[in-house]
Amino acid sequence: MRYKAGWLVQNHILALTHFEPIVTMEDFRNIATDARMALQEATQPFHLLIDNRNIAENTVATLDSMLKALPILEHAHLRWIVVVLPEAIKETAAARQVQRHGSIQLKFVDSLASAFQHLAREDGRVGGVAGMEMSWEDWRSRVSGSNSLF
Repeated sequence: MRYKAGWLVQNHILALTHFEPIVTMEDFRNIATDARMALQEATQPFHLLIDNRNIAENTVATLDSMLKALPILEHAHLRWIVVVLPEAIKETAAARQVQRHGSIQLKFVDSLASAFQHLAREDGRVGGVAGMEMSWEDWRSRVSGSNSLF
């Protein structure tokens, strides 16, 4: 399994994590397909959490480039995209500005804990950070026959 994408919290937090340092074009196409399938279920405001800690690439995509590469992300209910930066550049997170496109905002963070703290601060429906960390580890470790669980 090279990555995992799916609902961390059903219809509330969509998540993506990578298990390999290189994201291939096939991975990208499969992630786009998984996102399209998941977003068909979105009926209320939700957030996207992208865990790029294991990624070897040090270039950081802008919000505009993300939306151009995955137009499905211009979803009426998407509110925050929170990206955990790769280990090699995580110290640059604090210096990066929040980016906006309509009702969608992009924030870069240095850790998964920072991502959960941000989501809990911005959305009262998000439970405590400790509960989110436990949910993450449980979600991340569940394995299925494909790359994702829905």
